[in-house]
Amino acid sequence: MTRKIIQEILKLLSRLILQKYKPKVVAITGSAGKTSAKEAIFVVLETKFPRKVRRSWGNLNTEIGAPLAIIGGIDAQRNIFSWLINFFKAVKLIFFRDNNYPKIIILEMAADKPGDIRYLTSFIQPDIAVVTAIGEMPSHLEFFPERAVYISEKANIIKNLKPGGTAILNYDDLSVRELRDIVPTGRERLYYGFQAGAEVKLENFSYKIPLTSSEINAAGIDFKISYENNEANFHISKTLGAPPLYAALAAGAVGIKLGLDLKQTAEAFKNYIPPKNRLEIIEGIKETIIINDAYNSSPLAAEAALDLLAEFKKNRKIAVLGSMRELGINTEPAHRLIGQKAAQVCDIIFLVGDEMVFAKEEILKKKFILGQDVFWFESSDEAKTKVQEILQPGDTMLIKGSRGVRMEKIVEEIKALG
Repeated sequence: MTRKIIQEILKLLSRLILQKYKPKVVAITGSAGKTSAKEAIFVVLETKFPRKVRRSWGNLNTEIGAPLAIIGGIDAQRNIFSWLINFFKAVKLIFFRDNNYPKIIILEMAADKPGDIRYLTSFIQPDIAVVTAIGEMPSHLEFFPERAVYISEKANIIKNLKPGGTAILNYDDLSVRELRDIVPTGRERLYYGFQAGAEVKLENFSYKIPLTSSEINAAGIDFKISYENNEANFHISKTLGAPPLYAALAAGAVGIKLGLDLKQTAEAFKNYIPPKNRLEIIEGIKETIIINDAYNSSPLAAEAALDLLAEFKKNRKIAVLGSMRELGINTEPAHRLIGQKAAQVCDIIFLVGDEMVFAKEEILKKKFILGQDVFWFESSDEAKTKVQEILQPGDTMLIKGSRGVRMEKIVEEIKALG
């Protein structure tokens, strides 16, 4: 059974399921922050609609993955028997009423190539479309002829909103903000962000920065979100940085459109756990602090992670940065810019992957010495032993890179046991 045949079957089945059960669909796209926003939105909505909310899991955000999330199936890959189980489950949903089918489905939608989101929104029309961030050098640009085409593809999530639907846009990202111009007539637009033009606005945030590994459990963020004449105080534990704040804002905005006030959202956020390998603050060996952001990387996300590392002002700061993949024509300039940023923030820098040679060239211009305070390795397997050797008590280490570089191997090497 070919991928194309599977894709067409899933399209038909998921369309029929949506027509029958009519769940609210919250669709999320962007170059960074999709998964964190999805998890935050799920935590908030599950509080108001217990056991009636489903979100896509893992990387089920493609033309195969999104329909599977609607069906409630599994990623069967090349297992014919598992695909037959998926199809049987979908057919059962269509011909027999399932009173436990979700009232709300939260889906990520990826754009790895032209046409991806246009295809998904041709049969999955969102009630709410969230666009998280795009940035100047977005990820997944490899198969797009230019940035404008990439943004246009992302914009399909808004163009195909249901009548009466809402586009929820990150005001602080100029490319996202400008998508207001394509919101169709009869649909709403709601901005979130830090800046004054945002309607769902973040205010008065402060980090609880651990100075030693023994203080990690106290790490977190306190902040306030306001909307019109309402406001509420929030707290997020065991994570730091701007990305979880934007996730909270997106969740607050979605909650507002689905009937939650900000105080309910703040209460729900007490149950929020940051997604694994995304700005987790964990204990490392030798009484060190690890900022584990190893899941994936892009220029926008890497810069945000380095900004967070800079907040650890009393600690020796070490960055272990893996290549950022799928950047297309931006590959060289993006890695050079991250090298410049790392040189401003870090005391010691490890670079992993072929693309990071561009970052290395920039760092060596800043009085770093190769083999002394900057190191380059072809793979994470080669890097992990040296990273372990260089650590000293009290260090804070950021670990970040694209999935293909497998930076989680380094996390496993240096995290504290237990």
